[in-house]
Order: sequence, then structure tokens, then C-alpha cells
Amino acid sequence: MKTKMFFAAALLIAGASCNKDKCYECHYDGPDGAEVELEGEYCGDAAEDIESTGYVMDSVVYDVHCGEH
Repeated sequence: MKTKMFFAAALLIAGASCNKDKCYECHYDGPDGAEVELEGEYCGDAAEDIESTGYVMDSVVYDVHCGEH
């Protein structure tokens, strides 16, 4: 019984850590309102960072959205 509980807990922890490194395509809404795709994918902390800091172009900071929110 303890072995089954340990195994289940290990799967939950592994699943949670895998989601943290999930990769996303990101975009920002340009000045004309059109979505502008950012090049490449952002994974884990990098996706969280770019969403929280935004994308800077010509001294303007644009809100970034990653994945399908």
C-alpha cells in the first residue's frame, strides 16, 4: 500500500515539474491591433518572464500573450 501511494505521489510531482517546462508560441498586439508572432518558442520561466515584462520595440512595451489563454 505504501509503495502505491509513493508511486502516485511521484507521478504527481513529475507531472507538475513537466508542466513548468512546457513551451509556447507567444505574440503581442501591435499598434494597429493585429497579433504579431514572436519568433521561436518560450518555455517554462522564459514564457512567464516575457509575459510579465512584455516585449519592447521602439521604446514601446507591448503586452505579450503565450499559449492559448
